[in-house]
Amino acid sequence: MMETNNKHLEPKELLKQLEDFKNSRTNIETVLDLLMEGNVFDKLTTEDKVKHDLFISYTLTSLYWMYLRTKGINPASHMVKAEIDRVQEYNKKFKRVLDRKSAPHIQKAAAGRFVKHGLWQPKEKPPETNKRKTFED
Repeated sequence: MMETNNKHLEPKELLKQLEDFKNSRTNIETVLDLLMEGNVFDKLTTEDKVKHDLFISYTLTSLYWMYLRTKGINPASHMVKAEIDRVQEYNKKFKRVLDRKSAPHIQKAAAGRFVKHGLWQPKEKPPETNKRKTFED
């Protein structure tokens, strides 16, 4: 059984974790190679390009965070922490832009017509004449 502090791993468990790490690294390399191809990026819309850039930035800084952890360096006190925070802040800004884009908008002209036709307006009567009406018997 695996210990919680990972200092007393059995050789089989250590080999399994190293094999899992190797497979994960290979998968990450494959995905990053696909994303870094220039011909794919040129075909994206502006919105997708921003998503792509944010994803790549966050992924690479996270990988560097993990690298620092493997070297025994505390990444929370390293400048990579500021970079991750910066990427997260840009991600929040991008989400706010998307929310504004999908938010309902008021069409002033249509609202004006709606209000104008919704209000009661008296019908115009023909002007009355001052002549006396006579009744015929």
